[in-house]
Amino acid sequence: MVKESVNERDAREVTIKKRRKTSTSGASSALPATKVVEGDVYKNVIDFEEAEASLRDPDNDVLLFKNTCDEIRKSMYEIAELKKKNTEQALAEIAEKRISTSLLFVFLKKLNRLEKFRTKRSRDILNKEKQQVDSYHLQLQNLLYEILHLKKEVTKCLEFKSKDEEIDLVPVEEFFREAPQEITRPDVTLTDHQLKLARLEWERLQRKQLADQCEQLQKDKEKVAAEIQSKRERMENITPHLSNILERTQPLQDYLGLPLDKVRKQHQVAYLLPRPLYILYVQADAYREACDKMMSVVVGGDEEEAVRLQHSQSSRSPVPLENDDSESDPELEAPEDIGDRQKRHHRKMSRQDRLEERKKKLLLSHPLHVEIHIKLPDNNNINILSELFPGDDGKESPNVANPYQLARVGLEHFTSYIPTLGIPYAWAQRLAGLDFMASQPDVVAITQGSSSGEVIATPDVSQASMESVVKAIRHRLKARLALCRQLQAFEEGDLRPVLPALRNMFATKCAAELASWHIATWEDYRVAGTTQKLVQAEAVSKADNFYRAVINRGTARLIALVAVKPDYPRSPAVFSLNLHWCGEHNSSNDDAIRDMEAEVNIHWKELAKGHGWGQGLLAAQFRRLISCLDIYLEATAPNEFPREKTFFKPFRGRNRARPYKYLPIGCGIFSQR
Repeated sequence: MVKESVNERDAREVTIKKRRKTSTSGASSALPATKVVEGDVYKNVIDFEEAEASLRDPDNDVLLFKNTCDEIRKSMYEIAELKKKNTEQALAEIAEKRISTSLLFVFLKKLNRLEKFRTKRSRDILNKEKQQVDSYHLQLQNLLYEILHLKKEVTKCLEFKSKDEEIDLVPVEEFFREAPQEITRPDVTLTDHQLKLARLEWERLQRKQLADQCEQLQKDKEKVAAEIQSKRERMENITPHLSNILERTQPLQDYLGLPLDKVRKQHQVAYLLPRPLYILYVQADAYREACDKMMSVVVGGDEEEAVRLQHSQSSRSPVPLENDDSESDPELEAPEDIGDRQKRHHRKMSRQDRLEERKKKLLLSHPLHVEIHIKLPDNNNINILSELFPGDDGKESPNVANPYQLARVGLEHFTSYIPTLGIPYAWAQRLAGLDFMASQPDVVAITQGSSSGEVIATPDVSQASMESVVKAIRHRLKARLALCRQLQAFEEGDLRPVLPALRNMFATKCAAELASWHIATWEDYRVAGTTQKLVQAEAVSKADNFYRAVINRGTARLIALVAVKPDYPRSPAVFSLNLHWCGEHNSSNDDAIRDMEAEVNIHWKELAKGHGWGQGLLAAQFRRLISCLDIYLEATAPNEFPREKTFFKPFRGRNRARPYKYLPIGCGIFSQR
């Protein structure tokens, strides 16, 4: 069996070699005789194979490639079978098979090189054809461009009009009715050309007559202007005498308390105010005269700039921002000549300039402003306008159209322009007569050339809001002054600013003491571990005022972070506690500290009793906090902290609640809620 298989393989190898010799000899016979030139052998081989690739048939090479691959697979299979036998004869046959297979691989590599040559030649031919097609396409584009240019020139020639066509002549019937006989000449003006000449002559005579009339009217105008100038000079000569009279009466006005000149100047300047500010000035001044003598209204700003702004606005027609869109600009829609580079560049620059002008116009503030001063007897000056009414913090514009107008011209959010333009409180808009949420049809007026509504200031809105806003400012100012007194006492370590009506709500003696009271920042408050839940629940915000208090009793140290709301005492202060004693105790790991925070933050309405309770609410909350700390320490560690408060049970229930609630019975008793 082994001998037969060996004979079969020998016969198969002889057949393959004969086939290879035949194919090689056939290919070589088809090639022309190549003269070997001494030199670079590698280059000669490349040239020879490139010439051979151009002469060989690719389809035959594909068949040779497939047959060679089949022979290689067959040889590999036979070598694998011979390796299984593991005999000397098999090893000899394996060596022969390895040599023949290697020759087949060499033949495959040659076929691959020939295919590479064919691919390169095909790509070169393709690129050459592509270049030719691109050249034809470019010539076609040039011809189309020239055709388009010629069509435009022809259109211009056809659209050319003479100057006489732009003259609006009188109708033919009116011409024959009004023109004299020597101009109409009915026997001559039979053709359209003669009729057109006659009508032009009549137009010339009429224009000459009108020019003479215009000259006469101009002389009359100059005469009247001279009379006006003489009267003006006479009035200017009288002005110094009137000024002297007013100066001489100034001491009398001051003595009688009649600032007539100042009021007169203020009223003159007030006429330069825009309509909303003018309504605010009139309503505020009327309220001052009738109800509040301690309030003053002043118009400030650059008067000359206001005069120039008024003249510029009256000299040009208003262009609404909504219609200043570059897409609908007629200048940009006009046809442009392709070769007119300079004209196109000028239009691009003018478009950018118009965009910058719209941005400046949108952010323009009037040079004049109205100042309203509200005074108290102690002459304290505190910023009290933030959140004067619920939800009115001034961070957003009351006009819902402003964000879209800013985005239209590529500007940022309105909040970034508040330091420049001012804080847009909603109550300030109502004082100026602006109500952006009104539904009355007469409030919205359509501007010229614009389809959007513009809110018009009305005196009724200002009049309805003036008294409530002034009262709210006064109440806020009194509350801030009371808060400042309490804070000043805390900084001095004094806990006595509790109103007499609330003194029976606390124990007469407290063992814990206030060690320090300092102002804290929003960043310090926000990163504290005990305030994370308050920050996440938005119970506090960046607009609040923050403080840090330290209360000591023996080895115990309580750190309280206090957040005072802008509308205090309408909203009470929020306390966040952290007790350092035998470790750290806060609301997240100690129910007693959580109950202590609830006693101060939730049950504060028990302290809202008596007249003027808001003037001492923070001190009352702080006094209750100190009492709760004493109860916590005395109930938890009576050996370290002797009991000074009266309570029956130190703990109650599963959560071991402390007796934080104070009952004014006898000398005062503490019990659980």
